[in-house]
Amino acid sequence: MSGRSPRTAARLAGRAWHALGVERLGGSDSGFLFIETEEQTSVCVDLIELAPEVEGASLLTREDLCERVRDRIHLLPSWTWRLEPVPLRIHHPVWVEDPEFRVEDHIRHRVLPAPGGPDELNALMAELEPMRLDLRHPLWQIVLVDGLGGPGSTRQALVLRIHHTVADGAAILHTFDLLFGDAAGELPRPAAHAAAPLPKKRTLFKDAAKEQARNWRELPRMLKDTKAIFAKVEARREEAVAEVPRPMGDAPHTIINQPGPAIRTYARSKVPIAELQRVRTTTGATLNDVALAMVAGSLRAYLLARDALPEKALVANVPVSGDPPGTPPRQWGNRFANFFALLHTDVADPKERLLKISESTAEAKLQLSLQGHDTLTEWLDRMPPLVGRPAARSMVNRSARNTEKADFNALVSNVRISARDWRIGGHRVSHVYLSGPIGDDTGLNITVVGYDDDLHMTVVGNPVTMERPDEVVDGMVLALEELIACTA
Repeated sequence: MSGRSPRTAARLAGRAWHALGVERLGGSDSGFLFIETEEQTSVCVDLIELAPEVEGASLLTREDLCERVRDRIHLLPSWTWRLEPVPLRIHHPVWVEDPEFRVEDHIRHRVLPAPGGPDELNALMAELEPMRLDLRHPLWQIVLVDGLGGPGSTRQALVLRIHHTVADGAAILHTFDLLFGDAAGELPRPAAHAAAPLPKKRTLFKDAAKEQARNWRELPRMLKDTKAIFAKVEARREEAVAEVPRPMGDAPHTIINQPGPAIRTYARSKVPIAELQRVRTTTGATLNDVALAMVAGSLRAYLLARDALPEKALVANVPVSGDPPGTPPRQWGNRFANFFALLHTDVADPKERLLKISESTAEAKLQLSLQGHDTLTEWLDRMPPLVGRPAARSMVNRSARNTEKADFNALVSNVRISARDWRIGGHRVSHVYLSGPIGDDTGLNITVVGYDDDLHMTVVGNPVTMERPDEVVDGMVLALEELIACTA
């Protein structure tokens, strides 16, 4: 079985609210709460660089930002919600309107120290990456950054911090479109209303208990369907020509797979997308394959320089959108799946490595389609935090302690932004660098974003796993040059 079950499809299409007038988190949403600790956050930290559209354009102020968000808050409903837990944690929390919500509480201002160059901006990003968001309030924050380019410069940046529980990459990009797009401010504004009263604890408990009773009655059917699905996947795995790693335990342990403190390292760079297109055209690989080959070439060189490259190929965890084609854009929620692919770092030749990566990702996507994007999600939807959080922490801790193997070696996200007209207050959005949280057991997150004509690359690590992330982004540039040279 592939695709969405009728129950899941109906729930996602309708975005049905509970009888209580609140929306319950899905299992994927709650999963980011399960894994969060003092050392590991679940906050996405995104850098938006701004450029003045005309010479002499006035600088944005904190008040300007507050006014922009107030003007469009009716388009951003999740930015007014906070979490309300269910008593005894028998079901996932619900989103409720925060009666104390104020836009200005979520807008910050920072000034880079001189000279305000890339190193200073990267240092600020590294500082902001591990900071947690207060779960008692709406889970987002914007930081206005001045001082880019030093005194007198009109360059500015925005750092948006959004908890992964609120939104995945697709929802965050739609949020950006609503916040920075021209047409967003022209959409109809609903009538003003007071925040709905908070549901009583007793009512939350009774509603959750009823829903869980319905959920668990479906377990025999789910168990039967899941066993059949994974039997099909295993049968395909046995006959497949290209090797695909399993989601757990098929990756070699490396110096990247070590827990670290609540400190982050951060680096970024960019390359023209046209250069990736050249490689794609001559090899028949996808752009995502080329990006993975850039990661593979960089990590291979990074580990070789430290005499730490394992004989077994590294494994990438690659998130992909779970929204069916034609699904309307959404501003909140997590609807993604993951496939695992070999990076073939055991192959020395860059072109051969790319072709093997292409074969691995094609087979991994096929096996994911057989599994279905919702198979695991349906189980997570029913798993109460009472069970889910201890189980998630146990799995992460066990993986972090295992010095023989790992679940994966790097999480690699690839995002394409089609918008080219994002702006705010006379400033155009010139560059977009997205980044996601790192895990205790895999301290490396790489995000590549296609925006305008460039591929923007961001690497986040910690001092234990990745002391020099700039070597990795520089290595990705060199890996692309190698691919161009050997495929021309």
